Amino acid sequence: MPIETLSTTHFRNLVSCTVKFGPEANVLYGNNGSGKTNLLEAIFTLCLGRSQRGAADPVLVNAQADFYRLEGEISTPTSTHKLAVAYQAGGRKRITIDTVSARASELYEYSCLVAAGPEDSDILSGPPAARRLFLDLYLAQLSSRYLADLSDYQRVVVQRNAALRSEMSPEPFDALLVDYGVRIMLARAVFLNSLSVEATRAYSRITGGEPLRVSYEPKVRFDLAVTRPDAVAAAFQSELAREADRERAAQVSLVGPHRDEVAFDICGLPARTHGSQGQWRAAAIALKLGVFELLKEKRGEPPILLLDEIFAELDSERSNRLVESFVDADQLFLTTAVEPPHALFETARRFRIVAGKVMES
Repeated sequence: MPIETLSTTHFRNLVSCTVKFGPEANVLYGNNGSGKTNLLEAIFTLCLGRSQRGAADPVLVNAQADFYRLEGEISTPTSTHKLAVAYQAGGRKRITIDTVSARASELYEYSCLVAAGPEDSDILSGPPAARRLFLDLYLAQLSSRYLADLSDYQRVVVQRNAALRSEMSPEPFDALLVDYGVRIMLARAVFLNSLSVEATRAYSRITGGEPLRVSYEPKVRFDLAVTRPDAVAAAFQSELAREADRERAAQVSLVGPHRDEVAFDICGLPARTHGSQGQWRAAAIALKLGVFELLKEKRGEPPILLLDEIFAELDSERSNRLVESFVDADQLFLTTAVEPPHALFETARRFRIVAGKVMES
């Protein structure tokens, strides 16, 4: 599913550009602030309808404009499809597939991407919301059911919170909260169990043997070895009853997967408090490589890789080991302000980016 072309209008500092990409490696280089990361973000937004960095649509609009538009072509085994994503300030986002209006969820049928960048260290060291964003971005690509459940669950949480703020009973929303929430938690449990195996293997390969441990810590306490929906639902309902007074006082929903956590240990110690910058970067990349393997198996073809300054905090030995992990990627995009490992240049198409202008070199 390689991306063949991309055109941007008023997307961050990419005011007007059209790029034709290569089918294998594409190296994007230039000074910091030139627009390299913005170009990767434009690719991700075109293909999946949202920023991999969690940025809201108004933030993506160039400061001198009131809208952005992205257009591009993506190939599938049988055909080429034209995608477009546009947003008008104060309005709604509009998505089309082959000029026909579409929902954001429909993009997931055509595209599959894994993005890795400096902000991924937050998965290890940042707030719980960064870890939940990571889960949601990639589980949604593994399962259309998860994407639908997540959307429904978030809507119920908003409605339930509104009831709590109005000092009304939240109980009319509890059945739906539990129903959608149980499915989300069970999907996360299965995903993280599989991801732990792949990410641990990738991290050991990158670091030369350091151990990494990934564990799911759901807000609703249940036995992860007993994943019967009825048992998890009973645990959820008990937790809601236990926290009812606190929720009324706080006027916000305190129980459910919107409060989930994921724990990471490196060399037997909590990564958040004991990991180094280099370990956080290597572990974050290992997680993305693990996701890459899971998506490749599930979707039947490798995802597109978007790699943003991934060598910045890795020594040369770890960088060279990391390059070996890219051999299965059909198409990858790599941004760099420094010289990347020579192996990436053998089949790469190179683009120089200066102040939002993209030039093939």
